[in-house]
Amino acid sequence: MGLSLAPVPEALRPIPSLSQGPVMPRLVALVATSSAASKRKAVGVAPDGESDAPQVPVLPEEDDPAQLVQVETTDAGTPLPVPVVSDSLGLADLGPTTRESALRMEVLREKMGARHVDLEPGCRRMGASGCEESGLAPLFAALEGLRDGWRTQAVRVEHLGDSLIASDHITDVVRNRLQERHGSGGKGFLYIDRPTRSGRGVRAGTASEGWEFTRIIDRAPPKDRLPMSGVAFAAGGAGPQDVRFAIEDARTAEISFLAQPGGGSVQVLADGKPLQKVQTRWTPAEVAFARVKLPPGAKTLTLKSRGKVELHGVSLENGNPGVVYDTIGLPGAYAGVFLRTHRPYFRAQIRQRKPSLVVLMFGGNEAFRLSRDWTKPEEIKQEAEALVKLVRESVPDAACLVWSPIDAAVRTMGGELVPRRGSRMVADIFREVAREGGCAYWDALSAMGDEGSAIRWLSAGLLNEDLIHPRARGSDLLGHLFDLAIQRAYAAQHPPGVATEHPGLQHLDKALTTTFTRLRALEKGENTRLGVLQLGASHTASHYFTDALRTALSKRFGDAGRGFIAAGKASDRLKPAGVSRELVGEWTVEDALQATTPGQAWGLNGIRAVGAPGASLRIRFCDGCTASATPPARLSLYWLDGPGSGQMELKVDGSAVPPEPPPPEPFTVPTVRIRSFPVTGPAHEVEVLNQGGGSLTVLGAALDLERPGVAYDAVGLPGSTASTLASHEPQALAAQLSSRKPNLLVFWYGTNESGEAALDADKLRGEYGALISRLKKDAGGAECLLIGTTDRLQQGADGAWAEAPGLAKVTATLPEVAREQGCAYWSARAAMGGERSMLRWQRAGLGHADGTHLTPEGYAKLADLFLSDLLAAYETFKTQPPTLAAEGG
Repeated sequence: MGLSLAPVPEALRPIPSLSQGPVMPRLVALVATSSAASKRKAVGVAPDGESDAPQVPVLPEEDDPAQLVQVETTDAGTPLPVPVVSDSLGLADLGPTTRESALRMEVLREKMGARHVDLEPGCRRMGASGCEESGLAPLFAALEGLRDGWRTQAVRVEHLGDSLIASDHITDVVRNRLQERHGSGGKGFLYIDRPTRSGRGVRAGTASEGWEFTRIIDRAPPKDRLPMSGVAFAAGGAGPQDVRFAIEDARTAEISFLAQPGGGSVQVLADGKPLQKVQTRWTPAEVAFARVKLPPGAKTLTLKSRGKVELHGVSLENGNPGVVYDTIGLPGAYAGVFLRTHRPYFRAQIRQRKPSLVVLMFGGNEAFRLSRDWTKPEEIKQEAEALVKLVRESVPDAACLVWSPIDAAVRTMGGELVPRRGSRMVADIFREVAREGGCAYWDALSAMGDEGSAIRWLSAGLLNEDLIHPRARGSDLLGHLFDLAIQRAYAAQHPPGVATEHPGLQHLDKALTTTFTRLRALEKGENTRLGVLQLGASHTASHYFTDALRTALSKRFGDAGRGFIAAGKASDRLKPAGVSRELVGEWTVEDALQATTPGQAWGLNGIRAVGAPGASLRIRFCDGCTASATPPARLSLYWLDGPGSGQMELKVDGSAVPPEPPPPEPFTVPTVRIRSFPVTGPAHEVEVLNQGGGSLTVLGAALDLERPGVAYDAVGLPGSTASTLASHEPQALAAQLSSRKPNLLVFWYGTNESGEAALDADKLRGEYGALISRLKKDAGGAECLLIGTTDRLQQGADGAWAEAPGLAKVTATLPEVAREQGCAYWSARAAMGGERSMLRWQRAGLGHADGTHLTPEGYAKLADLFLSDLLAAYETFKTQPPTLAAEGG
């Protein structure tokens, strides 16, 4: 080939990237390659497409920041705010990080004039009365199985396409979000090596250089030779070859290969240790599969060939019910290119994957060829129809979905940018093919902004200079739009049984002004304290959630002590906080759920420990710590005194404390008594001994460090509801609250209420609201924050999971209670991911098998999500001018 490097007039340079700077290095960059894949031997073919196919560009692995126009700023250069949107977009089931990214995509979408375009579902089966089965029914039924918890297999998607997805752009966004909503089944199908000369290699292994590849996108691919994945990697001519994959969470590897006469073998190794040997000798030749179980904890999978071997790829899955999203993208491909595969091999490979959905994403190269008069509309339709038919016949139980092409542009000889001819025509052809073939259809061209949008995307840095391929940011936007189109279609056919709650802290306004003001003062080093008291049921009683919060807040704002510990039996749950309890002798631990009559006096958590004569109780703070002379601290004991009470002997750190003088008048009813002692440091023990004369009732003890910081009390009674707390004797409850001096009351009820089939929402609203109002006053005007219920599911006899019967009423009522009482509100269920999120948390080891509680790791995760939202609101508060913050108080 002769290559002229003479200067070319700018207007005549056919490749846009040649319009800037020296010509020679750019021409060399187009014809030379640096990737390992470029060193593979292509068997008897010319690389990357036909003579009448579009040029395959050297795709960038990542965006070059210098070439991007920042579109997420205002005219003044300040960041655009993340919009507050309803969940009509379908973001509620996403985690905070992904949701934040999606909202940023929404800002970008509006800036670019892109649109949300609904999927056209199509019809798989028509009946006398119309459509009897939607085109996406198999996918949605499979996702419903994941949602309900009865499906035990992965939900697989095969996404076939061209260069737009060859680097796993677009598909990576869709995959990540589907797996976040429905669980991950693993990486899925990976090529042996990157089958293209450029772009990212994230959907391939790391292979030695001697593999020879044959592709359906080559100029003259062999007939009756290639499988659905479109590439064959052969070893033998250059000696043994190998390929290595990162296993991550995979538990099985399925190797796709050609069983052929004279076939050699493949040694399978995990972390370098042999697992098994796969023999590929077989007559006649056919596509085959070998499934290998991977040892737990393994990091790498290696395949080593010996002799004549042809591999197609490896599928890595973790064995969990979740989504597996395969990307099969080849530059220069169009519908007709995938018809070059050997039909039996195509069918065998796609059937082995058992997909619930097959996505056909072509049209760009069809439009390119049409604009050059290299093809006709009739040929485009025939090829698309044939591919849809092949897919439907190969996997009749799978849904299919056809994409339209996206917009592209061309540069005229005069240098003007104009829309590429043919994009809308091909889009209309594909819509008709999808409708006639029983497939769903998505108009990506309209979603992008219709014809002409490519020019806007280029100026914003979202499109490559070839005027065809989106850059990474543009691909992310397309993936965002496609994902939400799927989500809207799914939600339309499977409306949630429980209304979606908003994520993040709600009803803030002035609800946490004092709390945030004290946090800011602590951050400035001022001598102040923030007292938090959380009341609730088992989520609070477990201490996992509050321990994580206390640790994080104390680390940033200072530690004001462990706070209140209820009396009770020894508990391993207290050990992480350095607290231990011990009961010696005859004790009865009573709780408010056992009470036959309301109005009794209880500890803050609804528990009291009743000891017979001779019994003793110990509570140790900072167990195992050495004594310290600083800081000054206060150790307090809470107990009930009244008629028939026994005589108490009290010891602090092993030393007897003189008894208090008797009250002027004997108590006629059980009355809360609180006695405090000045101490130093965090390590102390309080011991109570019943000297006789009656029973002795202890409620708990508290240790408060007299220094700036946060004290976070956690008092919870498993199985309790807000009405349980409301049944406590008011004066006893008020006395304890007044002693603890909380600045913020956190209420976490609703989980047990959600299990009530006959829950009266109006009664809950009224009683809970009255309780909060009363306790705020008892605590001296404390602020309040309500945490909503976690997702709660109940499993039926058939194994299917369903929402707890009162969940919908609880999630609708609690935000209103918070708003009416001037409290902030945070939905734990929304933070978990919304509808059926408990199933995803169970699969991730974060949710308990009972569908109600979380694992220790789950509570720590939820605490991290809560803290993230709380501190984000705090940072927003700090940006207010001081006068506004003062007015807010």
